[in-house]
Amino acid sequence: MDLSFITEGWAGHLSYLLLVLSMLMRRMLWLRLFVIASALAGIAFDFFWLNNPVGVFWQTLLVLVNLAELFILWRNDRRASFSAEEKRFRDTLLPGLSPGRTRRFLDLGRWETLTPGTVLTCEEHPPDFLTYLDDGEVRIEAHGRLVRVVTGGHFIGEMSMMGDGRAVATATVQTRVRAWRIERVKLARLRETAPTTMSVLELGIARDMRAKLVFQNASGQVGGP
Repeated sequence: MDLSFITEGWAGHLSYLLLVLSMLMRRMLWLRLFVIASALAGIAFDFFWLNNPVGVFWQTLLVLVNLAELFILWRNDRRASFSAEEKRFRDTLLPGLSPGRTRRFLDLGRWETLTPGTVLTCEEHPPDFLTYLDDGEVRIEAHGRLVRVVTGGHFIGEMSMMGDGRAVATATVQTRVRAWRIERVKLARLRETAPTTMSVLELGIARDMRAKLVFQNASGQVGGP
């Protein structure tokens, strides 16, 4: 084996190795940092070993583009602000999402004050919204029987995001409720356009479902819709 392939081209190997590693990063910050490091190693390889000005130009452009994207991420995070109810939502169910991404995600939905009797999900029907309950009480009924009463800090309609998309119970507002709601069609689009945001949301949903299962095991009741 020609050792010069390794010893003389180490910068080139490092560049591609860092690029491969960047694809394994789940957070955009680390992905872009690894891409920048890959491009810098590529610049060194193209300049010192290959004497390739075309490669140096494109690798430099790659560094500049990613630095610009990092600046935009930093600026969006700095500008993001949240109300008290939004902070509770983020801290409870979206802790892994950056401030800027959280702000964009919350802006896709809307905060509403719901009156008693409002139906959030209907058993055996796909709900139109995923709802986060910040305050108030919601009755959960299955087959005409009261299952439990859900209070603030939980999702309503999260089970419909799994399987055939039908709600497993009917959820009806029992007292005045403050809630954040997002349309299912927007979530479907988000799965394609912002997979990182959806991954964090799905983790939050899993965390919420686990909390409901703990409640179910402790009380002998069934989980939410």
